[in-house]
Amino acid sequence: MGVGSSGSQAVAHMRELNPDFDAVVIDTDAKVLEAMAMERIIHVGSAVTNGFSAGGDVELGRQSIEKDSSNIRKQLRRVDLLVIVAGLGGGTGSGAVPVITRIAREAGTLVMCMLTLPFVFEGKPVARKAEDALKKIRTHADAIIRIPNEMMVDRSDSSLPAEQVFARSHQLMMDGIFALWRMLSQNGICGIDFASIHTMLRNCDGFCHFASADGSGENRDAIVVDAILKHRLLNGGKVLGASAGILVGLTGGHDLKLSEIETVMSQVQEKLPVDAWVNFGVVIDPAFENRLSAIVLVAEQWKEPLMDDARRQMGFTFNRRLPLEQGELPLETVGKGRFSNLDPTIHNSEDLDVPTYIRRDIKLPR
Repeated sequence: MGVGSSGSQAVAHMRELNPDFDAVVIDTDAKVLEAMAMERIIHVGSAVTNGFSAGGDVELGRQSIEKDSSNIRKQLRRVDLLVIVAGLGGGTGSGAVPVITRIAREAGTLVMCMLTLPFVFEGKPVARKAEDALKKIRTHADAIIRIPNEMMVDRSDSSLPAEQVFARSHQLMMDGIFALWRMLSQNGICGIDFASIHTMLRNCDGFCHFASADGSGENRDAIVVDAILKHRLLNGGKVLGASAGILVGLTGGHDLKLSEIETVMSQVQEKLPVDAWVNFGVVIDPAFENRLSAIVLVAEQWKEPLMDDARRQMGFTFNRRLPLEQGELPLETVGKGRFSNLDPTIHNSEDLDVPTYIRRDIKLPR
């Protein structure tokens, strides 16, 4: 789901490259949406912005999505995993994504957000809007992958066309999402299934890092490992040394060797703490002959979810591998006590006597 002009353009481009990709775009700007060759387009906030963008106003972005929330709920019927792509710092993305993540959580959908953060030169007010939006999004999202635009450039890039530099973050998101889509949609020889993704997202406690890499030729495994360990979004591999959990997905052709899988997994695991949660999968795709592709999802922390939501547990049992230094308080309803004989306070089919964070399955911020 692409949200706002930046996210919508990125997702529309993904859809062009892969027509089988299940995608929808959402924006307040009718002109931006009209230029997209997408089947599923949601124009929100026509009564709020009159078909224009939110103009950097986060409140307008929030109001626009709230007024069309029923349409969003329809799109999320029978959706197991929602990946939201957006740029923060503007009006629509910063205002709408927190609302969409809340709606998705109410629907029992796992939510991963891939969000670009503004350049430093865009100013402190824009940065504050992005940070405020991140805090709200974390309340409902299972995992957030931050892609700072500032990390996509260095001084040697100053002479590059601006369009090319901005396209880098879009390309990173496309590489990661396509790799994840391949792992979930294609049968693997030891593939990552939805249960693995479910475990990762439910226990990563908010923020994730990701990197993707490709290699071809005789030394493709070494090329992939080198690219991952030097990846910008992994801070040159330093993120791996402090990670609590990692998911690795490998895609290769029929010529993929066991030794190549061992090379990638062993060298990546050498950088991890000894007690890190590790899972991996391998998919064989004929289109990847003489080529090896890898995606890694890295969790900053590994904790049990604050909320036990039956709709989102899918019957899986998670085994913790890391020692718990301090337990969580049992956040649950304990009855009405002396008010148990009174009629409940019902409004819009909701029992208002039940705490809001339980009714709406909200993760309380730490």
